[in-house]
Amino acid sequence: MKKIFVCSLLLFSFSLFSQEIESEEEKEVQSYVSTDTETKYGFKAGINISNYNSTNLDDIQEGLNDSRIGAVFGFFIDMHVAGKIRFQPEFLYSAQGAKEENLRADYLQLPLMFKIELTEFLNIQLGPQVGVKVHEFEDSFKNFDYAVNGGIGLDIIENISLEARYSLGLADMFDENRAPNLEGKNAVIQIGVTYRL
Repeated sequence: MKKIFVCSLLLFSFSLFSQEIESEEEKEVQSYVSTDTETKYGFKAGINISNYNSTNLDDIQEGLNDSRIGAVFGFFIDMHVAGKIRFQPEFLYSAQGAKEENLRADYLQLPLMFKIELTEFLNIQLGPQVGVKVHEFEDSFKNFDYAVNGGIGLDIIENISLEARYSLGLADMFDENRAPNLEGKNAVIQIGVTYRL
């Protein structure tokens, strides 16, 4: 009788222990999923190395089309879509164009980036972008820009990441009436830091 009682007590204890372990594992999984799927907000800032692509500027004057180094900054929302895919719309101020003052143009831009998480700290990014010029509207440039972006993101520490991105303009940015002899599409290398709240 004692043996039966001891065996029953051991089985009961083992059952409770197993349930406790399973419960802890479920909590860990749920915690991970909840963290991974939450919507995040944040700020980003960095530098642009910009120029014009598909251009005839070099034919007009040698050295006129040197690259410009400008600032980029703004905010973003980072949302989970499905699995390892996230969607990150951004609102940015971006200083672009060439080094020559008359060839500079600044924009308010809306990149719509899809992020694929390759690992816990590395992701690749791809998406379209639209922009509107913010300085004087009666110059040689068109008022709207369209581009496609691609890049990578690297999480350094919690809430802080590095991003490197290339933006390829799809539209000729020079106004045909005000600058009939010029043509060129925006081309921008962007390196920045993001901070998630």
